[in-house]
Amino acid sequence: MTTNPEEKALLADAYQVKREKQHWNPADTTAAIQRGITKARTRRSGRSVRIKWITGVLVTVLAAGWFLVGPLGSYGQEQATYTEPIANWGVLEPFRELATDMEKTMITSAINNGYVQFVDQTITSGIYTFTVNAVMADENQITVLYTAQTDGSQEMYSTVNMKMTDASTGNLLDNGSSGGVYFSKNKHKVYGRSTIDRDRDKPLPEQVNLQFQLSSVVPDVVNYADNGDKERKYKFSKKMNVSFPLDPKFSIPKTEIIKVNRTFTLGGYEVLLSEVEVSPLVTRVKFAHAPDQEIDYKTRLSLNEIVLPIEIISISRNGKQTKLSRVGGSGTEDEMMYSFSSNFLDNPESMILKLHGKPGKVYDDLQEAKKDELGIKIK
Repeated sequence: MTTNPEEKALLADAYQVKREKQHWNPADTTAAIQRGITKARTRRSGRSVRIKWITGVLVTVLAAGWFLVGPLGSYGQEQATYTEPIANWGVLEPFRELATDMEKTMITSAINNGYVQFVDQTITSGIYTFTVNAVMADENQITVLYTAQTDGSQEMYSTVNMKMTDASTGNLLDNGSSGGVYFSKNKHKVYGRSTIDRDRDKPLPEQVNLQFQLSSVVPDVVNYADNGDKERKYKFSKKMNVSFPLDPKFSIPKTEIIKVNRTFTLGGYEVLLSEVEVSPLVTRVKFAHAPDQEIDYKTRLSLNEIVLPIEIISISRNGKQTKLSRVGGSGTEDEMMYSFSSNFLDNPESMILKLHGKPGKVYDDLQEAKKDELGIKIK
């Protein structure tokens, strides 16, 4: 059984977190991600034999050369450096310090373009205090930045059971995909981000309700696991609710749908980059098999294995380059869709999608991997 796009994205994200926390060497990280994917495939298939990596797959371009930009060096970005726009996040500065690069790109773009609603609404329950600091929303996503803390008597641990509903109807706003992260340098406080995907065909609610619980570590109390190891004991708050209106500016449609419809060959298969959806908070890239290609179930599985998008390079009119990192992925038998961060509000002049040009090859050197990257012009 193959590893689907969502699982591959999760594997990559997990290693990215470790790299940021442990300052791994980039080349080691690249190899580690690929080896992790291989191990996952091996475990899922139940095979005991050792998997040998394919060390060379020729990439043939079938369409006109002007839209397939080729290896990274061919479009002059090998020496590019990616820096975030200089912007003061104001009261959100703690989130800037702790956020990942992919979050910084989107949030910085939103702040620079006035696309953030500062909420500053607080609720308290016992020793716990929760503040909604800010929210951003568009047709595709809602992102909430929040702060959770204890009164100092216990160590803050996490937020759990978080869900968002339409305050007027009580309907869940989650469209099947939601997630969040939280960070802390203070054991009594965490800064968090919660993001949900939503259905673009449904109107944005005027007001939303956020329901959740907070958990903390009970001091000087431990449990013992079956193997005798000590485990910390946790305390949970009552269910907490906070409601707030959404700025009407978020309900104005902004999503741009770019009909790419470009075919290329990767790992011996014809692949179609059908379209790209770009909105203020997310960029979505859709792949499918080439329409004139005979395809069976085995081929569909193979396409899921070889289509490995890395990132999107967004280029402004003055030549400034911004890296849009991959944040997730999902797939069906007929289509693969990957999500990336966005700087849509900065009005990029052009966008280049980068993919692994030689699927399955393991690299010991990051520069060697870059030389094999395949670039496809989106716009």
